Amino acid sequence: MSQPSVTKVRGPRGAALMLAGVLMAGPAAAMHEAPPSGGSADTVAKHISFGGFFEFPDSARDVDSGMGATYGYGRAWGPTRAWELRLFGGTRETGVKGATDFYHYGAGVDLYQYFGDTSRGHPFALLGLGGILSDVDPDDEDGVSGYASAALGWRGAPLDGWNIRPRFEARATYDSFDSGQLDFALGAALEISAVRERVVEKTVEVEKVVEVAPAGPADFDGDGVPDVSDQCPGTVAGAKVEPDGCVRKAQVITLPNIEFAYEKWDLTAAGRETLGTVVRFMNDQPEITLDVWGHTDAPPAGTARRQGAELYNLRLSQRRAAAVMRFLVEQGIAAKRLQSAGFGESRPLASNETDEGRERNRRVELNIRAPRDGGKP
Repeated sequence: MSQPSVTKVRGPRGAALMLAGVLMAGPAAAMHEAPPSGGSADTVAKHISFGGFFEFPDSARDVDSGMGATYGYGRAWGPTRAWELRLFGGTRETGVKGATDFYHYGAGVDLYQYFGDTSRGHPFALLGLGGILSDVDPDDEDGVSGYASAALGWRGAPLDGWNIRPRFEARATYDSFDSGQLDFALGAALEISAVRERVVEKTVEVEKVVEVAPAGPADFDGDGVPDVSDQCPGTVAGAKVEPDGCVRKAQVITLPNIEFAYEKWDLTAAGRETLGTVVRFMNDQPEITLDVWGHTDAPPAGTARRQGAELYNLRLSQRRAAAVMRFLVEQGIAAKRLQSAGFGESRPLASNETDEGRERNRRVELNIRAPRDGGKP
């Protein structure tokens, strides 16, 4: 009877596998739009992974079951594909009391195909090739064999606040050892971006001589109309007002400091604070209705672009605009007074060839729809 094609993972070998998984980690920064001015990021997404599996070996191996650990280093290959270098090792139980269990370890490359919206949980399929070093009893049957594998699985959405995604798979592996073995396994792993996206702001100290002018009348909303005569004291910054301090004409303004988590549509604390002024403005003037418009930048000319990046940025702008509208509704603004839309890269305010231009193009705008007849809808 043929013996199981497995390898004893002794102490030094197991340690080597773990060390190799750590050393292969690289900085991760999946990027579909250019980073803000003063920041930098890789243009290729990278990750490491680690996990375990429970195996159902081929009956010809004459073992009960198996289990082991996996380590991986991967990179994106287009918006819906990736490859991963996989290291693994494990044990297969003979089920015989006092008998030597069998072990194996190997290395290979898996090619992933993702399906659906990759920013959320989605299914995937993979194909893999590699080699396995087997250590069996008797020792003269030890050897290296090739393998091919295929799997179906589920890749979870990133955990809130972390660049970590759970991954689950059901895998079939054909091992050419000893005339061929077909093994099945269920596995789970954590896929981790090695470095979070980070933007470093540059601070320059400038000495200024300022002439202090006498204090003028108080103007809470900064619209140029003193509070004593301002009938709409909560006007949003940047809006053009009439002499009474109220907005009466349709106009488009850009909201400052509307910030989102990188490549996401979650509002930051600074963004929510700015939107608080919009809530006051809408409450001050109940006849006002708004369109919330989202925009992104685009990479400079000549920069390598991923396939589908333009569509990705369009969807990102739509989701960010919808997130702003959802926040306003949560603060008590009637949904019928609001609409949202995203335009991706299609409406730049400035050239995308400079950091300053790209920063201007990443924005949220309010299209204020207001009557001209003294506030009557």
